[in-house]
Amino acid sequence: MDEDMSAKTICINYDGPALEAGEMAVVDLAPALLAFGKLFEEANRVINGEKSHISVSVKAFNEGSFEVYIHLVQGFFAHARDLLSGNSASALSNLWTFLGAGSTLGMSLYGLLKFARGRKVKKAVVLRDGNVSLEFPPDSLSMEGDTIVVPVQIAELYRDVRVRKAIAETVKPLGREGITDLSLRPAGTAKDTAPVHVTKLELHAFSAPEGDDYKIIDRESEAAFSIVNLSFSEDGKWKLNDGQNVVWASIEDQEFLETVDKNEISFAKGDILLCKVLVQQWQTDQGLKSETKILKVLEHRSAARQINLPF
Repeated sequence: MDEDMSAKTICINYDGPALEAGEMAVVDLAPALLAFGKLFEEANRVINGEKSHISVSVKAFNEGSFEVYIHLVQGFFAHARDLLSGNSASALSNLWTFLGAGSTLGMSLYGLLKFARGRKVKKAVVLRDGNVSLEFPPDSLSMEGDTIVVPVQIAELYRDVRVRKAIAETVKPLGREGITDLSLRPAGTAKDTAPVHVTKLELHAFSAPEGDDYKIIDRESEAAFSIVNLSFSEDGKWKLNDGQNVVWASIEDQEFLETVDKNEISFAKGDILLCKVLVQQWQTDQGLKSETKILKVLEHRSAARQINLPF
């Protein structure tokens, strides 16, 4: 399949007394470079979705100061390229603009985070022109709070947890003693014209938010389980089988648990429990999380089977 490619090189510059010799500890540099790669990949996902891909590579270190160049290569499949406004080169430039090259405060993700100063959005409104109005609460610098209007793409980058975690890692070296500044600029431009400049004092503004778990299933039903074995987990969950999968389930039926504690019920492997069940699932930063709760044990059936006689 034909593909349209474009490229851009960005200069990353860390500065401060600890870097005057043009050296930077690998323990600081390696995670930061990986974070920049992750940042551009995740931002490309948010802005361009599945219709493009981007690769990030390190080009060279600049002598005399601690600078490293990352080379961005973005490709669009030909059938998807036609869906975009403009060509792939302008699309890559737009991605860089949304991340850092916006000319006014708040018109890039780095700029918006500096404007927010670590505050959470109090209110967000999608305007008729497609832009998004973000209202921030008061702080020590703004007693009445602040409101800013940003392109929807920047708002989407701001609210994406994976993007926010990546950008937090790019500024993390500023937490080290002797590293005071970070700047980003297109290769071939002067250092004092860098559109992105973050100082040690602004580090708190880039803290990654904790992603809220999003509940996608909360359903009660009746189900039958067989007992896999009689050894229970440390958190009190029982190992059961629903006929297809092994399930660790918490028993919420206190009356049933009391009869078990009193040895009024005996179990054998393969016994069946007919239960009222609550199944909950959440979408988390780490993926899908599930939990099964036995609300009520309706019936306990022995694994021993008997032939029915016509009594």
